[in-house]
Amino acid sequence: MAELTPAGYKLKTQNVWFEEERALYLSIDSEWMLDPSTPDGLKIAHDAEIFSALDEALYRAWASKDPAKAVGKDLDAISSITGTFRKSGTPSNVDLTFTGVPGSVILADSIVESADSGQRWLTDQTFTVGPGGTVVVPARSEQMGAIQADPGTITRIITTIAGVSAVTNAGPATPGTDKERDSTLRIKRRLAVGRPGNNQVDSLYGELSNTPGVRRVKIYENPTGSASVDPDLNPHGLPKNSITILVDGGVATDVAMAIYLKKNPGVFLNGDGTPVQEWVTSPTIVTHRQLITFGRPDYVDITVAVDIKDDGTLPDDLESQIKDAILAFAAGESPSGEDGFKTTGFDIGESVPISTMYTPINQVIGKYGNSYVTSLTLDGATANKAIAYNELSRWLDSNITVTTS
Repeated sequence: MAELTPAGYKLKTQNVWFEEERALYLSIDSEWMLDPSTPDGLKIAHDAEIFSALDEALYRAWASKDPAKAVGKDLDAISSITGTFRKSGTPSNVDLTFTGVPGSVILADSIVESADSGQRWLTDQTFTVGPGGTVVVPARSEQMGAIQADPGTITRIITTIAGVSAVTNAGPATPGTDKERDSTLRIKRRLAVGRPGNNQVDSLYGELSNTPGVRRVKIYENPTGSASVDPDLNPHGLPKNSITILVDGGVATDVAMAIYLKKNPGVFLNGDGTPVQEWVTSPTIVTHRQLITFGRPDYVDITVAVDIKDDGTLPDDLESQIKDAILAFAAGESPSGEDGFKTTGFDIGESVPISTMYTPINQVIGKYGNSYVTSLTLDGATANKAIAYNELSRWLDSNITVTTS
């Protein structure tokens, strides 16, 4: 059978098993007829198939106990030990502008709808229309996944809201994510190992990453008593003795509670990007309330334009295939369906190298003939797209243009 060595499980292929058994037969009689048409030849082929299948079953049993190799339900079981569970997906998010009589109350989970797609959106929290007759309310998609919504398309009010006459979205929706893949769950599990601890960055990462709806987290520290730029300790010139937490996705109240449970006492919480402030009441000491400050990353919409030389073999749905591949790649899904490439997608504060964007495109056109990319631009330039530490690249279907020549 295969061997378990200090270097790992050495798996034998069906061909190796076949050749080994064939050699044993020939060592008895070098003239033995082992053609596949003979009974003995068929016996060797059958044995090789059975032995290799047993080897693979043993390998899966061995790998199922290693979080770096386990897949599917085996990985779910290992991750559950640290209280880490595979997300069924995260909703998309959008800011809605409601217009109405000042003082009108918009309750949490009020439903609105896109006039273009019919997709429904739910408000995250209860808000009141301000003196100016408008209020901006964060909302999430009813369905999980990368739900698209261009500006000005969410205009139907489904839930009756007294005093409110109109709703719209001034900006596009930020796409959510589909069910977590094995590669993403492995990373989240590693973060969750530090989750049970208190008053440390690792535990903050773990707690926030496991908060429903959260897609990405970035934490910056300035442990010095100065706000001056220090390339090692304070490269972004953050306030002295502060911590800056940027969170993409999740309901603000849930995010604030996660921060409250794990942050160091007395440390200044710096609101960067788009600052958010939420009052939190301790779940154990109900008389203790604290104002929690964190930030949403500033979203940078990426415009992609690609031209492809068609050798005559490209399909009619090429544009939709390439758009889907680019969006999946930016979200962290390998175009080949395997782990690798950018496992977590583009993170907060991570710039976009233009050379990496050829990968999802070539994965599509590589399936057809000998077509190739003739030009590729990001925001109209053939250079890398710089993203600041408090920004996050946002990838929308409507911002991707595919042409052929």
